[in-house]
Amino acid sequence: MARKKESLQNEAALDMTPMIDCVFLLLIFFMITTVFKNPSQLKMVLPEAWHPVKIEQVKITVEIDGDGNMAINGKPTTLDQFDAFLVAEKNKTQTKSIVIRADQNAKHGDILKMMKLAKAVGIEQISMAVVDLNQIEENKAK
Repeated sequence: MARKKESLQNEAALDMTPMIDCVFLLLIFFMITTVFKNPSQLKMVLPEAWHPVKIEQVKITVEIDGDGNMAINGKPTTLDQFDAFLVAEKNKTQTKSIVIRADQNAKHGDILKMMKLAKAVGIEQISMAVVDLNQIEENKAK
């Protein structure tokens, strides 16, 4: 009778190692193939344009919303601290170009102040982010 109980206990054991290996391989696959959207610090609606030019490499993104809140590469800042933050990011990324993501309700004067301060710290190329109306029309047609 004792032999029967031992044989049942040995047969009931399952080896979970292959299944755990498969789960880890799937996890690694999904982590590597996932594309993350560039997070935006501020909630905003970008202005629209018909023929925008796409910029290939962006290292510094400056954001301003309709209430005047600002962020540089996702880090909140104020207009008084803007030039110091921009110099730090410029030195860290070794770039002389920025992209301004301004809400369509942002004050024109604040955007101009940002551009003036950027030129003062050595930024040579300033671009504005917009919504491409051509893409919207193409998506509607499909």
